[in-house]
Amino acid sequence: MSRSTADWLLRLEADAWVLHTPAGVQRQAHDGAPESALERLAGDTAARGTRLHTVLGDGWLRYLVMRWPAGVQSREERAIYMAYRFDEVHGASEPEWAFALDRDAVNFPALACAAPASLLAAIQAFAAAHGLRPGRIVGDFVDCFNQLRQRFDEPPGTLAALALIRPERLTVGLWCDGRWQAIRSRTTGNNSAGPNNAAELCHMLAGWHAELAPEQTGMLYVQGPLPVVCAGWSVIQEAAP
Repeated sequence: MSRSTADWLLRLEADAWVLHTPAGVQRQAHDGAPESALERLAGDTAARGTRLHTVLGDGWLRYLVMRWPAGVQSREERAIYMAYRFDEVHGASEPEWAFALDRDAVNFPALACAAPASLLAAIQAFAAAHGLRPGRIVGDFVDCFNQLRQRFDEPPGTLAALALIRPERLTVGLWCDGRWQAIRSRTTGNNSAGPNNAAELCHMLAGWHAELAPEQTGMLYVQGPLPVVCAGWSVIQEAAP
């Protein structure tokens, strides 16, 4: 995400919180309990009023591409339908989970995200305890996509995908002409460059390619350490944003 150099950036990883400030980087292990561990992360009282942005690892989140039925029009109807879909697909429901969309449009697919409400409350409490102004809270995939999107250069009508490779996590989002088609996020082995991750990624891409554009060559953007060759896809290795 775009931020001032004076802002704080808080990242939730698989095993720890990582806080980036102008003074340096702090790391606090959470042992699977990030809410309580966040209370142990030291702050700087001199930074009161600074904006705090947060990036949550995709393993803590749930994603869906929302396609709105014809009868769903109002914001309230979309919220109800989104809650229904998250419960149906991921077993995630309110009040334990909070939901958000990347766009407020009825006639366009939206990328939806669910985050544990307790996690969001812990972040808000951390900001309040240190006098910080709450900024954006986004998932790792969304943050990476937003930073890389100006580099994407696939021809019109071409399937494109971003594969975000992280230790123990693979998240892949698919779009065409700016319209989200699918997103999947999977737990993998702890070797992010291992053959299981390559096989899982190519399996995802092969299914999408056969279903949506079997005569085309898709464009795959990879952010992470995994060099892959997937039939039907041109691969571009993206440097970390």
